[in-house]
Amino acid sequence: MAYIVLHKKKLLENYRAVLSMLRGKIPLNVVTKFCLSNPDIIRVLSAGNEGRLVVSDSNMENFSRLEPALARQLVKCVIKTRLSDIQKIPRLPDYARPDRLYVSDDRMFAALAELPADMCPQIVLIAETGDMKDGIALRQLPLLAEKWGQLDIIGVSANFACLSGILPDEAAVRELAAAAGAVRAVRNLDRPFLSVGGTVACPLAASGVLDGLVQEIRMGEGIFFGYDSSGGRALPGLHRDVIELAGEILELAEKDFSIQQGRCTGFTATGGEAGSRQQAPRAGRRLRAVLDFGILAARTENLVPLDRDVLFAGQTFDFTVVDVTGSAASYEAGAFMRFVTDYSSASFCMMNRYICCTVSEED
Repeated sequence: MAYIVLHKKKLLENYRAVLSMLRGKIPLNVVTKFCLSNPDIIRVLSAGNEGRLVVSDSNMENFSRLEPALARQLVKCVIKTRLSDIQKIPRLPDYARPDRLYVSDDRMFAALAELPADMCPQIVLIAETGDMKDGIALRQLPLLAEKWGQLDIIGVSANFACLSGILPDEAAVRELAAAAGAVRAVRNLDRPFLSVGGTVACPLAASGVLDGLVQEIRMGEGIFFGYDSSGGRALPGLHRDVIELAGEILELAEKDFSIQQGRCTGFTATGGEAGSRQQAPRAGRRLRAVLDFGILAARTENLVPLDRDVLFAGQTFDFTVVDVTGSAASYEAGAFMRFVTDYSSASFCMMNRYICCTVSEED
């Protein structure tokens, strides 16, 4: 059965490289939503971290799956807060309750105000920076901080490039820092708090522009995949192959395409045209391997075969077909073929109940 492999050593090297880039100036919040805050993965990072590891997830219930001892070692942040999440907090065991919520809607504040004081997490106000996703207008941030004085509002957060591709720059960060300062003044806080996401902020962080302005950077893709999708670039010195997908070969056989001649063709099971988005030739006799995962686990455009002579030949919902005619490797049914994943393919795999995740001590 197909499975995910996470390379522990490479993950820790990426993690330490990011910490080194931040030069101890900006605390790191590790976004673990893509792996559903997988306990095995969090243990790897927690073991390599000094103090409590700060992690963020979009789904609060993922924290409920953590062992109590592990959960208590973390600062647990929910970066996509639902009203239904807030209503569930009183029913959660203490170790599973979030420590911090990122919030942008007035109705959420009202629901939080109804929680018992000892159950209400810290709150970070999400600012609108031009991404046009979730976020509060900058001028409204101090007003909301004052209005909801009974809540533990600690500062401001911002997302860049998520929906609209708007990249961060120094001017935008300084504007956000001023808003965080206004919230600090209203709340009479010891210091301002500005949290910025995500990997797209790496160049600014590395250059020192964020020093003194930003008190937290939230990052997932850079740590786990060594890549910045919003910036369209690999991060120098980081591993791109921390997480691999291994697909089990169901069949290895030579296929004779001459049997298709004269046949009527329609659309495929996924609604596409036959042969579209394929790399492999579709003529003559070709050696093909059928793998046990399909687009419900990962799409081929988000995978890179470790064997560079393997060509993608197509996918259904639960099968992937590859052409191995030009490969010097020896394959057979029951063997596994490995692929490097990206953020998207790894996320889908982690959500697939039939694909387990293993942590490898080897490179």
